[in-house]
Amino acid sequence: MKDRFPTGAAMVLGIAFLLIFGLVICSFCFHRLLQKPKVIPFEPVSIVFIIFALLTVSVLIILARNMFLLAKNEKILEIQNFYIEHLNEMVRVIRTERHDFVNHLQVVYALMRTGKGEKAQQYIEELCQHVRITGEMLSVDVPELSALLLSKEDLAATKKITFKIDINSDLIGLRIKPLDLITVVGNLLDNAFDAVEELPEEKREVVFKVSQTTKYFIFQTINPGNLPNELHDNIFQMGFSTKGGSNRGIGLASVKSVVEKNKGRVNVCNIQSGIKFTVLFPL
Repeated sequence: MKDRFPTGAAMVLGIAFLLIFGLVICSFCFHRLLQKPKVIPFEPVSIVFIIFALLTVSVLIILARNMFLLAKNEKILEIQNFYIEHLNEMVRVIRTERHDFVNHLQVVYALMRTGKGEKAQQYIEELCQHVRITGEMLSVDVPELSALLLSKEDLAATKKITFKIDINSDLIGLRIKPLDLITVVGNLLDNAFDAVEELPEEKREVVFKVSQTTKYFIFQTINPGNLPNELHDNIFQMGFSTKGGSNRGIGLASVKSVVEKNKGRVNVCNIQSGIKFTVLFPL
């Protein structure tokens, strides 16, 4: 569907150029023939042919232009829908956070009234940590990424996964399209969640880090597990997966494709706390 209009427009333009080329050849031939008296009676036929060819070429060019405009408008609409979807998700999560915050205050109030000040202090510390992480997510210069992280935090809670976020860059100056960045981060997080989902609850932990150096913006996911060294290259191949089932082995292949398209690098390594995926985009 996405490629139908550009392909059709290219075909129309190709036909138009062929007609123009044919028109030039025919005009040249008719010009030579018309120099001979015996072909003068056929001159009106040649004029009609030339007019018809010009009209046909004009119509084809206009049609191709309209098809290109239609394809452009369709792409704009797709991008707008993408933004609306993620902004709606952000609004939904923020509304949920606001509702939950009232419940948190009620818990603190109840603990204080029953004389459990130490419990209340511990509860407030945990709440402040959660608010700090949410603030970090909203501070990045890519609102689409903020919306994604908020939604993934909600998903992690439903799967009882401890999702830790460490953001040390506001991403100002990142020259990656939001669609590409969401593809990369979203697939990395989905891969990490899948890897820990079947572990005991106390071991289900995923860490997501954002940082930058003088040369790169760095995105990392860390989760428990171990990946044999001989599989480090294979894991980014289309269709390859360490788990069974259909429709697997697509996410990490998409990550590699998008990263390389944006002149970045992606790698995986084993560390003491598990498996670490690292994506580097140049400044």
